[in-house]
Amino acid sequence: MKTQSAVFLDRDGTLNEDRGYVTSVRQFVLFPGVCEAIARLNQLQLPVIVVTNQSAIARGLMTEEDLTEIHQAFTQSLRQAGAHVDRFYFCPHHPQAGCECRKPKPGMIHQAVREFGLDVSRCCLIGDKQSDLEAAQAAGVKGVLVRTSPYAHEAVGAYKADRLPIAFVADSFSSAIDWVIEKGC
Repeated sequence: MKTQSAVFLDRDGTLNEDRGYVTSVRQFVLFPGVCEAIARLNQLQLPVIVVTNQSAIARGLMTEEDLTEIHQAFTQSLRQAGAHVDRFYFCPHHPQAGCECRKPKPGMIHQAVREFGLDVSRCCLIGDKQSDLEAAQAAGVKGVLVRTSPYAHEAVGAYKADRLPIAFVADSFSSAIDWVIEKGC
């Protein structure tokens, strides 16, 4: 029986400023307190898993090597705060490619569930967009919305119209982590 819980994190707009396509390390600007909040999850020995759509690769705006550099820089920032991400999953495909990994489809979450032996009923996903919360719903994990980007209003509208379940709405990533720690996924 699977008993392991985990916290899934969207990247752009949730952990860092969403500047359209973040294609280089210099464009990757973390929100304040992100590394410290992730460290709090690490202290609880909860796997922290990033699931991120990166269609800039399919669009030719960046390469997988560029993405690796961004994630290495993020990893270094996390290390300085005594934190880490257990795994990065990314979808490099174009939105019209019809793949199973691009959110709102749950492919990246399903892959992580298999690889980490997770119990989806004990997991949550923190994201800033409706597609993040739709992926959480499709995977059977709780969805936590952070209002850290202009896209959050679409998810709030879907929630108010009773089209999208949201377990919690937070004004910051740190507040979302407070809720996860207090309530558990």
